Amino acid sequence: MLDKFLSFAKRLPADRLASVEGSLAALMESFSEGYELTPDELAEIDRRIASHNPEFSRQDDVTKIFGQPFAA
Repeated sequence: MLDKFLSFAKRLPADRLASVEGSLAALMESFSEGYELTPDELAEIDRRIASHNPEFSRQDDVTKIFGQPFAA
């Protein structure tokens, strides 16, 4: 697959190659240690998932962060 990708990328014009390079760089960065959860974060996730009475954010708090949801 890597050979196919390299062959594909080599045929791209420079203006299109830049966006592919940017996407590849973002993908590689997402696998870096900076994106790994710490043992404490993993324990907190496990604790929250195991809760019998989970707490959820209010809709208006979510809307403030992410904006309005798409209309159904």
